[in-house]
Amino acid sequence: MRPVDADEAREPREEPGSPLSPAPRAGRENLASLERERARAHWRARRKLLEIQSLLDAIKSEVEAEERGARAPAPRPRAEAEERVARLCAEAERKAAEAARMGRRIVELHQRIAGCECC
Repeated sequence: MRPVDADEAREPREEPGSPLSPAPRAGRENLASLERERARAHWRARRKLLEIQSLLDAIKSEVEAEERGARAPAPRPRAEAEERVARLCAEAERKAAEAARMGRRIVELHQRIAGCECC
């Protein structure tokens, strides 16, 4: 007979499918991490969409003010208002592109979660 090593006596061997096995635990932790990242990405995208909505509202109010100013004499020149609208439009486009990137990231996270075979 072979003598029992001290390490073997202290640590019982775990079977690969046992609940204490590190592989499934790591998989569950990985899945939980992906779920948290997906939730954070969702809220970041939502905030960006709200920022875009705010910018669009600002553009709309600028355009309406410009239209009112076209009917009545305006205290500021038309070029300044057009410049502000153009700047707001550019910022809205930039935010929309950023929101699209976040949307793609959310889809990617969903695919990774769906493809995770750990649970």
